[in-house]
Amino acid sequence: MSPSETLELLVELLALPCVTGEEGPIADWLAARYAHEAVERVGHSLVVGEDDPGRPTVLLVGHTDVVPPSAGDRVPRRVDGRIVGRGASDMKSGLAVAMACFEDAALRAQSPYAVRLVAYAGEEGPHDGNELGDVLAACGELAEADLAIVLEPTDLEVQLGCLGALNAHVTIEGRAAHAARPWQGDSAVSRALPLLADLAALAPLDVDVDGLRFREVLSATQVWTDNARNVIPPTLNLNLNYRFSPRRSVEEAVARVEELVDGRGDVRIVDAAPSALPHRTAPLVERFVAVAEAAVAPKQAWTDVARFTSIGVPALNYGPGLTAQAHQAGEWVPEANVAEALAVLRAFLGGVASSPRS
Repeated sequence: MSPSETLELLVELLALPCVTGEEGPIADWLAARYAHEAVERVGHSLVVGEDDPGRPTVLLVGHTDVVPPSAGDRVPRRVDGRIVGRGASDMKSGLAVAMACFEDAALRAQSPYAVRLVAYAGEEGPHDGNELGDVLAACGELAEADLAIVLEPTDLEVQLGCLGALNAHVTIEGRAAHAARPWQGDSAVSRALPLLADLAALAPLDVDVDGLRFREVLSATQVWTDNARNVIPPTLNLNLNYRFSPRRSVEEAVARVEELVDGRGDVRIVDAAPSALPHRTAPLVERFVAVAEAAVAPKQAWTDVARFTSIGVPALNYGPGLTAQAHQAGEWVPEANVAEALAVLRAFLGGVASSPRS
């Protein structure tokens, strides 16, 4: 598929309804498009293509869902070298590139790799609603893959590993009283101030992993009480959001939060997602980096590379989308980025030894 045909495919993808929870139509469309291929469907997610015992397996991975559209990106269109539409950067452009490579029969036939396409639902919603976990559980053979390329927006950087993510609710207890007589109570707001001060004083912690600098950050992202306005609050609730490095397990992250709270409130873990090691020296990761000749950076966020590395599959993030455009009103992607990512993926899958720009 040529760059211009890939751009046309992207516009077609952008026109399909697929807000998180409504991926049925795009899943049906993909299933019909690949009816001539081996397809495994799990919910509204699909795995297309087959392994080949004689070749390493490379997975091209993209999610199909998007956040709700805005007025500026509801109708997909091409404008001045950009493609505008909800999901243009996050991550329909990556999915279009993956599909264009997968649908190139000549490329797949002569590739040193068995190429499989993974298109999954639910990435933009809650962690436990992400269907990639269901896909990996149902399609156990994917754990034998040699590389997963997740085409999330990376501004054409190769982003390795990812931070883990944890949310904890902390409840701090006081005692209610009438607001006209606060001395008869014990304000949970006042009791929370030392913990909030400790949080405000926390500096980012830089952690080196495989020569990449990940930054651990722990922040209060929500603070609320449930009392009436004329009542001294008997409880105060915090949501603590912790982004932790690949050097730390989920259990260690939980222990770090509990250490910080230090008994000043009751801690309840709401959700947690593991971090991912960069696997910078894995053979296919090294080869992809060499072919792409792109900047290599740590993923200062969480992505589904963690789901692959947790089952032993080296994975990387690389995509044409702009991180700054993800979820923005009027979301767009440069047409040139789509062409560049397509050239890099084709060169890598085709066994080319150097960058397509060389």
